[in-house]
Amino acid sequence: MPPAKKSSKSGKLSRKQLQQLKEYGELDTLNSINDDRDLDDLVSKALGRSGYGSFTGKLRAGKHSRDTGKGHARSSLAKPQRNSRPDAYSRLLKSLETTTSSIPANSKSVVSDEDEDMEENEDEATLGSASDDSENDEMQNASDVDQKEYEVDEVDEDELESEAEEPIPEDLDATSDAKEVFEAHDYMEGHYADVDSEQMHKKLSAVTNKEYEQTIVEDAALGSMVVCNVAGEGAKPANPRPLKQKLVKPFHKLSKTGDFTDFQRGLFGWFDQYRDVVYAGRSLENEDEITTAYALHAMNHVMKAKDQEHKNNSKLAKAHASGSDAGELRDRGFTRPRVLIVVPFRNCAYRLIEKLLKLVSAEQEMNSSRFAKEYGPDEEEERKHNSNKRKPEDFQRTFAGNIDDSFRIGVQLHYKSVKLYADFYRADIIIASPIGLRMTTGAESGDRKDFDFLSSVEMVIVDQCDVLLMQNWDHVSHLFNHMNLTPKKDHGCDFSRVRSWFLDGMAQYRRQTILISEHMTPEIQAVFNNNCRSIEGKVRIKPAYTGAVDNVVTQVSQIFKRVSVRRLASANDDRFSNFVEQTLPDLEKSMMNKKHTVIFASSYFDFVRIRNHCKDKGYIFAAISEYSTKSEAMRARMKFFDGELQFILYSERAHFYHRYPIKGIHHLIFYSLPDHSHYYSELVNLMLTSNDTVSADQLSCTVFYSKFDQLKLERVVGSRLVAQLLSGERSQFTFA
Repeated sequence: MPPAKKSSKSGKLSRKQLQQLKEYGELDTLNSINDDRDLDDLVSKALGRSGYGSFTGKLRAGKHSRDTGKGHARSSLAKPQRNSRPDAYSRLLKSLETTTSSIPANSKSVVSDEDEDMEENEDEATLGSASDDSENDEMQNASDVDQKEYEVDEVDEDELESEAEEPIPEDLDATSDAKEVFEAHDYMEGHYADVDSEQMHKKLSAVTNKEYEQTIVEDAALGSMVVCNVAGEGAKPANPRPLKQKLVKPFHKLSKTGDFTDFQRGLFGWFDQYRDVVYAGRSLENEDEITTAYALHAMNHVMKAKDQEHKNNSKLAKAHASGSDAGELRDRGFTRPRVLIVVPFRNCAYRLIEKLLKLVSAEQEMNSSRFAKEYGPDEEEERKHNSNKRKPEDFQRTFAGNIDDSFRIGVQLHYKSVKLYADFYRADIIIASPIGLRMTTGAESGDRKDFDFLSSVEMVIVDQCDVLLMQNWDHVSHLFNHMNLTPKKDHGCDFSRVRSWFLDGMAQYRRQTILISEHMTPEIQAVFNNNCRSIEGKVRIKPAYTGAVDNVVTQVSQIFKRVSVRRLASANDDRFSNFVEQTLPDLEKSMMNKKHTVIFASSYFDFVRIRNHCKDKGYIFAAISEYSTKSEAMRARMKFFDGELQFILYSERAHFYHRYPIKGIHHLIFYSLPDHSHYYSELVNLMLTSNDTVSADQLSCTVFYSKFDQLKLERVVGSRLVAQLLSGERSQFTFA
């Protein structure tokens, strides 16, 4: 941008230019006003006396545009000239300092690429609210300084990509530490730093050998948690300013309270320390707070990483221009994706990406219309959702909208835009379902296997693990087994910028893993124990349970029988032997009186095993699983109600996906307890349906459990009684 010219009319700035100066923070508004003098007059007179004329910042025409799928409107955009504005700032500040003391210049200056973004966004809000006359004056000023314009029909992705990689200006890089004070205490910098110290080796050794120092911490908002520290390092103090400044205002708008809730502050505090976190208390009440917290953490991480890359680009450019050596500047991995977020359905991805877009507040959102069409709800889905109004609230929430479980989408952040459906190797964030990723990576024995885009993932967030267990947890295990492996191809990688711990194959110790679930299960615990290896430690947050038995309203005796098992490897066989040798023969003897019996099996493998055995023995029964059609399930329920069947075999997945209201249940047998504790009370309460003529002594509920069912049993009987049922002298307990 050429030096600012003197105004041909006067040295006075337009109203919009004055507002620009105020928004940039370069003028101290309070100190600039003396008695009744107007600030605008003071600035105009000062600039007029200095001989520098009027100052014009970077002017842009055009508003925030969003792809609506109805074509791209032609608009006139001022071509960006990012490197020119600091020079204009210097001239302006110099003139203010040398002409008058009544208009002090703030000691802070524009300091980083992120701050420039925030200020320009504020400029646009000011420009949008200015009068038409001011806009005409501003466009005239833009032409006075020879600012070129060009017509655009659609977004030039190559130009945006080059703009995203453009190094930040020298003036922005020089004083960045003075402006972003919080970065001096940023835990991200310490966690990902290439430091070869004795303490770092102690951490690696402790994590490799699983030598954690466990402490129990009580928190008013989160409850009880187990904190696993590494190498003598305890919990770190909360970062007073953990967010990039660009995210503060969007987060306040996104948050219902305008700030962190106590629950979010506690959860985000653990996220910000880059510990591995498993939270097993997700519910309908806090799911929005949790999603906002980890979406904010993921976006904060990506923006900080990109800002560091921009600063290093600037250092390299200056070193190249001066012919000096910039030294080692390592700030990236083998491939671009940094964050992977795994969710079960498209409706979850839709809500999550909507939050991410609000946090970014980008001027351009590429492919947003396609995203809304493929991930948002349509009329057919809304109709199905309305037909489920009689079903429980958690069912309505889970299956509202698009419930396709095979998807993957890349999110790429540009300088002032966001691109959805980006290629994985050009994306910053990948959001996918387990089966969607499995289809991308290929089968274990197939020729088409590509895990390279997972090689440099620095953060993995798996939300709704309880729902993923109802799909296929094997895909999740497969994903973690192929995370942070050395890539087979270079994919255009600049190895001089790759962090040393990526090159050394130690990326798994710097990766943060966050697992969110409604409850804890052995599968989730196995991933937490074996695949979460952050050198900052771990946190396991699991609430105390009052017990699902408290929600049972049916007047029925609930008998809990402990099955004797020899060891964990034979637990399933011991349970099955006890069932076929004792339970089924007793059921067959009293079949005339116990026709209305439902046998519930939580595992599909147990379901198939019992079904095959009953078929071989010639029992008259029906089996309802998640694979049963609606017509098959309806016929089975009608025959069951009419007494034509001896019993129904019912799987937990069938209840999860359909919530069939089985009527006429007199006797309920839990071959194994459900993972979802509220299913227990739902099924027992179904015994009230159409049983008005049946007395309470004709109803029965029997539960089988073993000492390895502690997690399930705790959620059903409560944290206070679980120890007694597991280790008591008696093997049978009754709840009435």
